[in-house]
Amino acid sequence: MGWLLYILVFGVGLTVGYFLPFYRNSDNRVRELEDHLKSLQSKYEHYQETVTAHFSHSAQLVNNLTNSYREVHEHLQKGANELCADNKRHASSNPANAFLSLASPKDAYPQPVALADDKFLATIEPPRDYATKSPHDKGTLDEEYGFK
Repeated sequence: MGWLLYILVFGVGLTVGYFLPFYRNSDNRVRELEDHLKSLQSKYEHYQETVTAHFSHSAQLVNNLTNSYREVHEHLQKGANELCADNKRHASSNPANAFLSLASPKDAYPQPVALADDKFLATIEPPRDYATKSPHDKGTLDEEYGFK
């Protein structure tokens, strides 16, 4: 009967030895996936920081360019006013009058377009419905099109 106990313990050990590597491999695989996920997350956060820094620097450069353009414009306008000092200075043919006014303050960037501005809205046209239809039919851009 003792030899049966030895065979039973040997069989249990053999079974545990067979299934133990599968359990450990899944544990290692989970650890590898967690490490990979952390790596991807750190790369994504670095990418976000890089994009934010890029657009912040781009905005700063565009603002500098706008201010430089404004300074050049004001310099040219001032020079035209000062250098065209003759009897035509106050007439409409004075070159200084060819410059557009830059009346907005320098520190007011960015300035959103007001939707109530008529000059802005005058250039916008609603979509048009050119589908052929009889006069009593509703077009595809009508709010009630297709509802019955």
